Amino acid sequence: MASAPLTPPSPSWFVRLLMATYRTVLLTVLFTGLGMAVGLFFGIIITALRHHPMNEAYRVISIPVAITSGTCAFVWNVVREVGKAVGKG
Repeated sequence: MASAPLTPPSPSWFVRLLMATYRTVLLTVLFTGLGMAVGLFFGIIITALRHHPMNEAYRVISIPVAITSGTCAFVWNVVREVGKAVGKG
């Protein structure tokens, strides 16, 4: 006789909430840092080509790119986690 396969227990709602929060914060910080790095790279190249002071690479290019990428990553992760929660319902 074959028995039914055992399924692991589902985590509680609190554990799922903690996992979703951790994933959202981690990915938001990761994409913000990546946006800062990419923005700084291109900011250094642009300011060097235009012969501007190097602090403009941070103020004008890198920080706005990091804020934009971090905001987009946060919104994307929240929508994704809510979609997962609603889909599992």
